[in-house]
Amino acid sequence: MAMNEIPRARLGSFPTPCEQASDLGAVLGVDALWVKRDDLTGYSWGGNKVRPIEFILGDALHQGADTVVVCGGPTSNFAALMVAACSQRGLAVHHVSYGQRPSRIPAAFEVSIQSGAVVEFTGSSDRETMDATAEVVASRLRAQGKRPYVLPRGGASAVGALGFANAALELSAQLKQLGIDAITVVVPVGSGGTIAGLITGWTYALDAGSLTDALDVEIVGVSVSRPPDEMRETIESVVRGCGATAAESVLRPLASRCRWRLVDGRSAGFGVADVSDIELVEEISRQTRFLVDTTYNGKAMRWIRESASQLSRPVVYWHTGGTLGVVDRFSGRSADWEALSTEECKQ
Repeated sequence: MAMNEIPRARLGSFPTPCEQASDLGAVLGVDALWVKRDDLTGYSWGGNKVRPIEFILGDALHQGADTVVVCGGPTSNFAALMVAACSQRGLAVHHVSYGQRPSRIPAAFEVSIQSGAVVEFTGSSDRETMDATAEVVASRLRAQGKRPYVLPRGGASAVGALGFANAALELSAQLKQLGIDAITVVVPVGSGGTIAGLITGWTYALDAGSLTDALDVEIVGVSVSRPPDEMRETIESVVRGCGATAAESVLRPLASRCRWRLVDGRSAGFGVADVSDIELVEEISRQTRFLVDTTYNGKAMRWIRESASQLSRPVVYWHTGGTLGVVDRFSGRSADWEALSTEECKQ
């Protein structure tokens, strides 16, 4: 099955730009830096999650589902976008979140609620409890005669990863136009679906006339959620499933010019920004044109700056979005005017 034959609900505006970013490069200490602008995917507030959602939603509709069960914490961009997209296509959604009702509703959670999701909490702070709870919810829905489609955390499934297998082909075409044939791609890693899709796209021939044969690519995944050793098996499993889903019996490995590795970028922990994270994100806000969240992109960019001397080839940073995280960070600040550089206008 070729990529263009796989069920897909088109939502975004692709291709997203691949821009040279000397301003960001100066902050991070990288001379040859490009940014793949998946903060500009064109659906709702954008972000990289639009890519997997197109294929997940397409598959759910193709299978005749009437309800989607999605897992994601209160700040999950994936869950919020999934709920919004399902609502637009007439599917009911149950949003399973870890923990309990938060005292302050983050922007992403507000989107889920306003888009009509039924929100169910696990009651535990352990994020892994969402998986079991989702199955309980799905069983209940089946008993009610519903046809639920259940998603893993972050949409890290073989079907979802197809969105980024397709994105690998997209970036390859852009790099060919730029005359670049050897590159290091740096991407933040949470649930692992994004990097798994990229690995698939640069490892297998998913389309006739694929341009990926000509590209020598190293992918560096900056793990912001779990230790790299814990993520590797998950990513490899999704890669195998994604390649099989896309190409089935005609799967053809490319000449192996794609290498990948995981590095630890968790700093203070998932969703927790330490002083260095915050200082870097604020410096980027002052000196570049990019908005950067502290959960994913800020930590991945911190790794780039701390490892710049090891990056000998041109770098493409895959900006995954995180706009709602930026909004939450700004809106959660107290008005400490004494600490701000302001002056009162005297009449």
